[in-house]
Formats: sequence, C-alpha cells, structure tokens
Amino acid sequence: MKKIMLTLFIVTATLGNAQILNMIKDKVKDKTMSFAGDKVVNAITTEAITTNFKDCNTVDIKQPEFASGKNFVSLCRESFNKDTGYVLTPGYYQIQLKSFCLKAGTYAPSKGDGYLFAPLKGPKEEIINALVKNWYNHQDIPQEQVQSLVWAVIAKSSFKNLNTESKLVAARLLSKDQLLKLSKMGLDFIPADIMSKAKSNLPQPVQIALDAENKIRNFFSSSSSSYADLERLAMISGVNPEKSAIQYGTWGLHPDGYWVAYEPHGYREMTVKIFVPENLTSVSFIPSDQVAVPANTSSQRLMLSDMLNCN
Repeated sequence: MKKIMLTLFIVTATLGNAQILNMIKDKVKDKTMSFAGDKVVNAITTEAITTNFKDCNTVDIKQPEFASGKNFVSLCRESFNKDTGYVLTPGYYQIQLKSFCLKAGTYAPSKGDGYLFAPLKGPKEEIINALVKNWYNHQDIPQEQVQSLVWAVIAKSSFKNLNTESKLVAARLLSKDQLLKLSKMGLDFIPADIMSKAKSNLPQPVQIALDAENKIRNFFSSSSSSYADLERLAMISGVNPEKSAIQYGTWGLHPDGYWVAYEPHGYREMTVKIFVPENLTSVSFIPSDQVAVPANTSSQRLMLSDMLNCN
C-alpha cells in the first residue's frame, strides 16, 4: 500500500512539474514572440527619411509676389560643377529641375501647397543622397527607375525582393559599401495583424504612409514591374483637401543667406527661383542638397536633383 501511495505521489508531482514547465515554456515563448513583434513594429514605424516641416525655417519667409516683375536669369545654360554647383552673384535666378518623391502615401504637389527648404535627414540619408546625386553621372538611367529604387528604400523593402532592373540601377549609383548596406535591409510584406498593431494610436497621415509602404513592399515581392502600378501604390490620387499653412511659391531664407522659392509641377519636376541679396559676394547653389518640404503633412516631400528639366 505504501508503495502504491509513493508511486501516486511521484506521478502526481511529475505531472505537476511538467505542467509548471509547460507554463514556463509558454510564458517564455509569449515573451519571445512579443519581443520579436515589438522589433518588427519598430522597424515598420521607423522612417527611412525623417525630414519634415519642423526642420524648416518658418520665420524668415516672403510672400510669392515678393519678386514679381523682376528679371530672372535662367540657369539652364550656365556651367554646373558637382562640387561647387552654380556659383551665383547677387541677383534673381530660376532653373527647371527634375525631382523625386521622398514620402509614400501622400498627395502629389498642387497649386495649394507651399514648400520650404530643409536638409535631408534620416537613417537612409546616405543611400537616398547617393542615388539622387549620382544620377547626374548616369543620365542614361530613366528617372522612373531611380524613383522606383528611392521608393523601395523609403518603404524599407528587402533588397532580395527587388527586380533585376532595380538591383542593376543600385549597382551603378551606389558605392560597394553603400550597396552592401542596402543589401542588408529590409522588410517583406507585413501581415495585417502586425500592421494593425504597428499603426495603433498613430495619426491618420502616418497610418496611410505605413500602409503605402507595406503595399510597395508587396509590389516588389510580386512579379509586377509596372511603374504605373507602383506609382498608384505610392501616391494618394486626387488633390489634397487640406489647406496649406503657406502659399505656393513662398520664399524662404536658406541657411547660406540666399532666398529660394519652390514651384513643383507634380512630383517629378520643379521650377526653383533664387534671390541672392547684395550683402553676399556669391553663393554656391547645389540643387541636390535641398529638400522641398510641404506645410501639409499629407503632401509629398520632394528632393531636388541636379538634372535639368529645361526645354
């Protein structure tokens, strides 16, 4: 009888310990999954480019009509150097340039959007900067192919999912070190439950941008290669209903002391006007050092390139 009782005690204790061990394993598993989930959520919500309207000088501005009636010198036929840009003496200038969208899930520029200068910033600053600047040395690459790669980086798309064309463009525009950094990114298409967790409690414009980035990641994971399809995923159709805090063509004071006004014509091209005041001997204007940032958070941030768009 004692042996039976002892055996029952051992079995019961063993079963109890097994249940406790299983409970501990489950808790560890839950914590591990939660930790992994938190890392994914953090990766999803971390912006590749952080430049925003808070980086702009909103104090020193002039209204669009500030330079009305002035004679602007066109820079379309002036000499340009990648290191020094356009060297400008006091006066009024304008130039037509090609530009790139730096923010997915936003409206294209309209006549209602005012833009001001800000520097390029963010975790993927080096990669984006190299793609846009080095395009000047490889002018045979279509703008669409460079923009596709820019959107891929903005969306933190996994490099292995990019199509062959995008990989070849990256190899031409980036250094070996930059290409290695790019190859180590990024994310695949994120399931709806994780996206829901990532977006919770975030402002609606941010949620829309995160959804657009996820759709872009899915695009590169699929067999589609249509730029028109990618463009539809990256942009909100229609005109931004939000009223801009500043007018289209507003002049802003650049940190180097000259005044600049941005007039986008869609996201792919832009007219830039420059005023160099008399107190400056000369200034160096390098278009690709500039990001034109809208007052509206739901409109596109635009990075200028050094590529002319002159007729």
